[in-house]
Amino acid sequence: MKNYIRIIRKNVFSFLLPIFFLSISYPFQDSLKSQIPSISSISNEVVASVGPINITAEEFFYSYEFGPAFVKRRSDSKSRYLKYMVNEKLLALDGYERKFDEREDVASVIKDFENDIATEEMFKKDILSEVKISEEEIDTLMIQKQLELDLSWLYAGTEDKLNELRAALDRGIPFDSLYNLQFNDSIYVNDRSMKINRYQFDKKNPELAKIIDTLQIGKPSEPIKVSDGWYIVRLNNVRRNILINETELMKLRAESISALKKRKMDKLSDEYVSHLLLEQSPVIKRESFNILRSYLGIYLLSEEKYDRWNLSGTLKHALDSLKVTKENIGKTILIVMNDGSVKLEEFLNWYKNRSQYIKFNKKDLRSFSISLENLIWRMLRDKLLTEEAFKKNFNKTESFRKQARWWKDKIVYSAVRQEIVESVLMVEDEVTIDNKDSVNVKLNNDELNTEINRKLFHKLNTLKKKYGVRINEDVLEEIPVSDENNPKAIDFYTVKKGGLIPRSAYPTIDFEWKSWE
Repeated sequence: MKNYIRIIRKNVFSFLLPIFFLSISYPFQDSLKSQIPSISSISNEVVASVGPINITAEEFFYSYEFGPAFVKRRSDSKSRYLKYMVNEKLLALDGYERKFDEREDVASVIKDFENDIATEEMFKKDILSEVKISEEEIDTLMIQKQLELDLSWLYAGTEDKLNELRAALDRGIPFDSLYNLQFNDSIYVNDRSMKINRYQFDKKNPELAKIIDTLQIGKPSEPIKVSDGWYIVRLNNVRRNILINETELMKLRAESISALKKRKMDKLSDEYVSHLLLEQSPVIKRESFNILRSYLGIYLLSEEKYDRWNLSGTLKHALDSLKVTKENIGKTILIVMNDGSVKLEEFLNWYKNRSQYIKFNKKDLRSFSISLENLIWRMLRDKLLTEEAFKKNFNKTESFRKQARWWKDKIVYSAVRQEIVESVLMVEDEVTIDNKDSVNVKLNNDELNTEINRKLFHKLNTLKKKYGVRINEDVLEEIPVSDENNPKAIDFYTVKKGGLIPRSAYPTIDFEWKSWE
């Protein structure tokens, strides 16, 4: 299993995704497309040719719309953005020529993205098509989004305390007097009150939101039982935001439709996945689980915690019980199910491309184990969804082929760029080690970026001569974008976390090109 250590601890594609996440479920492009211009009439027009690669108006459009804002703040923002797209395609061509796409680590990432795209295509056909929304539902949600609730509450941690509060209210003691008595050095106003949008409140606590809907303003509720005690809630006020113009009304309607779609899609998605899992009756093999938990614990836990939980002893017992060796440990069966099985190496291959986004609960051994078990079920979910999508040929649709090509170019480009970055870092490390006065020799970040950009510049010039670049200015001019030559443009990152692998909506240019401006 040592073969996996390097890959798990260092993922060379970590810079593929932004660090600011907006969680959006399947299929997340649809709700976003409604907020940006349409290019259907020119989507297949070629805006640039980079050797054998054509950048269509559609690819440029979505890359630009979801791309970084530093280009959009400058004049000729579309031309500048296209220049960096061309640079990335040139480096991708260099990677293809050197068969980077066949490298194990790169091919693994490409496969994960293809699986995710195929699965999304399936969800759009099998789930999104089943989502029906009525005008009544839209109107209700639009109203909820306009309502601002002002709530306060009394809390009782025990039944005796609850009885005291109820008796005091029955005697006519004002709610506000009891409310003020709740505060002390560790309890503040925010712990006993809330101002919140009715729609957001429903997302946080739908059951309590339904109760609030039945309350009269100023009248305390009946006691509400929760896991840690009881609440008596008072609705202090309800304010409705008045929309000023038709543009705001249309925006609110679009947001409401998207929210309703997402809510219904999530429900249908859960049912879809549950059905796939129930059909297979999967079971996690205990000893294999213990091997995996102990192995990952080596890299995820402190030495003190690893020893305290006796994971080393558990690992030895599991290895002896299964009679496995270092050579065949990856072939150990982790999950058995009706139609096949999942091996340890299959889980680790899945894990290595997601490890930087996965957080384990390390509070105690039980919490850590539950975290890992949930992760195994998620991996199985991904496997079953992928198999279902490919069985139904969703990897052969035109939409799949198009997006898969875009992402493959991006991933191969990223590998080539990473190679250049690492070559600079490697030289710096060698110089630092060889020179006694390493403090003076070690490059700072600006010097490193300058050296990286110098290497990129020379490589790109060579590649341009080799492959040639043609720009269609007429098509570029026709492409409508929502933020052009705008000094106040801001970055807004969207990353789909509900799919098979976290990724942005569409491949966009790297933020690192900002240093070329």
